Amino acid sequence: MLCQLSYAPGSAVDCIGGSRGYPQRVAAPSQRRALGALFAVLAAVLAAVAAAALTGAGGSAARWVIAVAALALAAWLGSLALSAFRHR
Repeated sequence: MLCQLSYAPGSAVDCIGGSRGYPQRVAAPSQRRALGALFAVLAAVLAAVAAAALTGAGGSAARWVIAVAALALAAWLGSLALSAFRHR
């Protein structure tokens, strides 16, 4: 088959003779478990930051803001980790 680079609309055949879409055997594998692990680690780190902010000396408002923000981000990343591990 003659190969020609063409970006014209309606040209649906590539050089191999198949369609333009990627075949399943060369598609990138799902990285959901790796993303779930990454989100879980980040959630744990942010939970530790929140705990460190609350256990520090003094009760300034800045520490509470940091703790609440870190806990909110940890909860969000934790939910993303759970959904990544549940999805198949």
